[in-house]
Amino acid sequence: MTEPSLESRDCRWIKVPGAADARGSVNFLEIGKGLDFTPQRLFWLHHVAPGQWRGRHGHRESKLVLIAASGSCRVHLDDGRATETLVLDDPTRALYVAPWVWHELTDFAPQTAVMVIASTRYDEAEYLRDYEVFRREAAERFA
Repeated sequence: MTEPSLESRDCRWIKVPGAADARGSVNFLEIGKGLDFTPQRLFWLHHVAPGQWRGRHGHRESKLVLIAASGSCRVHLDDGRATETLVLDDPTRALYVAPWVWHELTDFAPQTAVMVIASTRYDEAEYLRDYEVFRREAAERFA
């Protein structure tokens, strides 16, 4: 089954291969096979309090891959021209979020854990945390 195309610039679903048997399931991503960058940082979101959000920013350089290891949440994407809301709820598919895409995660179900794979190490200078600055810089960059 082909995943529907996303509206946000350069964002896409990644099918996460795996195997299953009577013991359970295992899924994986490999560099060059679904993951087009060498990870520089891994982090995970968990125990997010009801009604709270994560993200709410964009990146100038970082590419991200988000995987719902368990549970579910909504992911809101905005590239300055298109916005969309997706559900992240399946560990067999990951969401690739390109640089210059504002992203926010909301509506976390209880016991949700989201793994994030980043192409860069943490650098506060490459974050776009003010939405209006993000919109202005994205518009200039992609004019």
